[in-house]
Amino acid sequence: MFLDESGIEGDPRPRRRFATKGDKIRQPYSGAHIRMNVTGMVLPRTGEFYALEFSHSDTEIFQIFLDHANQDVCFERPRNLLIVDNASWHKSKSLDWGGFEPVFLPPYSPDLNPIERLWLVMKAEWFSGFYAKTKDQLIDRLTDALRWAHRQENENTKTCAIPTEL
Repeated sequence: MFLDESGIEGDPRPRRRFATKGDKIRQPYSGAHIRMNVTGMVLPRTGEFYALEFSHSDTEIFQIFLDHANQDVCFERPRNLLIVDNASWHKSKSLDWGGFEPVFLPPYSPDLNPIERLWLVMKAEWFSGFYAKTKDQLIDRLTDALRWAHRQENENTKTCAIPTEL
């Protein structure tokens, strides 16, 4: 399985948009920075997806994710590789990986992690033009987005497909 974290903004920075000549695009700003993090993993071959929402990412939060993943994800194989990037909290000596065996991607190579494409699709589908007025609004929207990603295993296999050259 491939693992990664992603930050979700409740008040995203302004992006370029199309508008008819003379129209002004208004983008609300609450004045507070609203953000959540998601830690998730995907198995590109089957489209299985597992994720949890957190307020931030660090070693303690990552250990909580690993503990839940070890309980919730069914292991049918004797060897369960978990491919991760080189975030400092992934390399902590105090981590208990449980039934997972970590494999680290080369440094600065997010293109090799298929879950990055899933995050892009999810953000485009659920957070493009979305502005949360409260953290609860962002959490509700994020929960719906993660349920959506979890239900679409067939699409996940296409989105997260690994090129045959690798």
